Amino acid sequence: MSGSAAWVLISLCLAAVAVLGLLWPSIQDWRARSDDSTLSVVQLDITPILRAEAKECPAVTEAALERATTAMTGTLSSTSGRTATFVATHWFRGGPADRVVVTADSSADLALAMGTIGIDTGRVLIASRSGEVLMCGESGAYTTELGALYVRTYEQ
Repeated sequence: MSGSAAWVLISLCLAAVAVLGLLWPSIQDWRARSDDSTLSVVQLDITPILRAEAKECPAVTEAALERATTAMTGTLSSTSGRTATFVATHWFRGGPADRVVVTADSSADLALAMGTIGIDTGRVLIASRSGEVLMCGESGAYTTELGALYVRTYEQ
C-alpha cells in the first residue's frame, strides 16, 4: 500500500470514529429506552362500588353503552399498586391506544373495583365516560353476550 493510500485509510477511520463519537449519546438513549416508550396510553380512573350496588344496576343496554366516550376490549397485562394496565386489542369508541391504564385511589380500591366488575383477570371489555370506568355492567369480563352488545352498539 502506498503512503498516500495509507493516509486516506487512516483519515477515513478517524472520520468514522468522530461520527460514532457524535452519535454515541443518541445510540445510548435509544438502547436504554424501554420498549413501552413508543406505546400510546389512555388513562382512566376507577372507583369501587359495593357488590350490593352492582347487583342493583339495571341490565346493561345499548343505550347505556352509547353514553360511553371510550370502549375497548383487551387483556389485563399487570397490576402494580393503585394501577392496572390492559393491552388494548380492539377499540369500539375512542382510542386508539396500545394500552389502557386504570388508576384508583389506593391498591385496595383498585382490587375491589376490578373484582366487583370482573376485570381482574384475562380478557375484558371496558367502557368509560369522561375518564371514569363505567361500573354498572358496561365494563366486565369478556363474554359472548357483552361482546355482542358492544358490536351491536358501536359497529352497526
